[in-house]
Amino acid sequence: MTSTAKIGVLTMALLEDAYNKTGHMRPQATEAAREVARRLEGLGTVVHPGLVEDEAQAAAAARQFRAEDVDLIVAVELAYTKGLVPVRCLLDTTAPVLVWNTQKISSLKVQDGFDVVMLNSGMAGMPELTAALLRLGRDFSLVTSQLGDEGGLARIGQVVRAAALRRRLRSARVGLVGHPFEGMTDLMFDQVGLRQTVGPVVWPVEPELVAEEFGRVAGAEVEATVAGERQRYRVEMEAELFERSVRLALALEHTVREQSLDAFTAFDQVWLTDPRVGVIPSYGTGRLCELGFPSAPEGDAVTAVAQLVLQELAGQATTMENYVVDFDHDAAMFSHDGHGNPALGTPGEVSVKHSIYYQGVHGYGAGFEFGYAPGPITNLAIVGAGRGRWRFVISEGELLPIEPRPISAPQGLFRHASLGVADWCDGWLRAGATHHMGAAQGLWAAELLALARMLQVEAVVV
Repeated sequence: MTSTAKIGVLTMALLEDAYNKTGHMRPQATEAAREVARRLEGLGTVVHPGLVEDEAQAAAAARQFRAEDVDLIVAVELAYTKGLVPVRCLLDTTAPVLVWNTQKISSLKVQDGFDVVMLNSGMAGMPELTAALLRLGRDFSLVTSQLGDEGGLARIGQVVRAAALRRRLRSARVGLVGHPFEGMTDLMFDQVGLRQTVGPVVWPVEPELVAEEFGRVAGAEVEATVAGERQRYRVEMEAELFERSVRLALALEHTVREQSLDAFTAFDQVWLTDPRVGVIPSYGTGRLCELGFPSAPEGDAVTAVAQLVLQELAGQATTMENYVVDFDHDAAMFSHDGHGNPALGTPGEVSVKHSIYYQGVHGYGAGFEFGYAPGPITNLAIVGAGRGRWRFVISEGELLPIEPRPISAPQGLFRHASLGVADWCDGWLRAGATHHMGAAQGLWAAELLALARMLQVEAVVV
């Protein structure tokens, strides 16, 4: 993850009031609260206001959480706590909530007395806490585990990563050159709705900016990049056309950096008739992915966002498109003409070839052809579901080894983790997935579901 979450830790216990007289345990309870905070330090930056026993302390905790702009509030009860205490904090904050139902001991032994019970009986107050959250209309994640259980901490880590992602999306800028490919309904969306619900802003970039930068790229930079790429890839196209494609790629990189963009998409055909450029940018957009600027083809800003989400989790991401159902291997072939992230290809087997689809005034520009490396994979489509709603469509499986077909495109062979290919296709289609999707190595459905919950968007796991 490039983003680190700030975790507000709300650790509570009722020790002393008109009827309860266990104030003598305050030192032990204070240390227990510190131990809860320490357990979370490896997951992010911890903001811990100390043990919270009453409404005034809960209000102070809320002020601290707001001042430090926490991404997630982890609510823990060491012992029963009156529901009005967490309610006071949560009424004064808006960060997502994770209720951690935890205790230090694995069981109460015969010899254990009430002091042990006091610091390990948070479950006594949990129904009151979660019921209050439901009555407030405040959604929450929930983990029940022993304090030192690594599996429980891993589940909390998934929610923490989602919280960091939520922060990242709130400040993300997606550059859009030109317009979405005409007539593609799943590329039509409300940009304000995306900003309000998912987070990123879509920022228009004039094609002229890139065309002018194309002319300013220094010849020495082009020559150095060409030489470096010939060492990394099998370049199987005319030298002049490859150099022109490299110049366009560098112009894209310069523009993305100058415009402070986090992700990028372009109507790929926008420069085909421009005599200053005159080639398709597929090689350049694939190169942007490898450099850490997720890029989607055809003006598909929402898929660029899906890639950004997955890149934050996995480090690298790409765009894929459904191509051909492979009934022989119970799989589906994913691809996209010329565009894909070469960092996810099988090392040493990435080729650069001219496009076979799009001819500009200077010919067929460069694109990639390779097989995606085999291994676990997660697919994410972010969907405008109508009536202002958004939906995550998520799928996990594996990429099988594939021998690339001669189609000037990156290619992957996807097999679902448990469904046959016909059932997977039916589920993917019924969920309303877009025809493009983001994809990344690894299994990330848990984090994506947690993120969807925080964003209050629908989620479907196929």
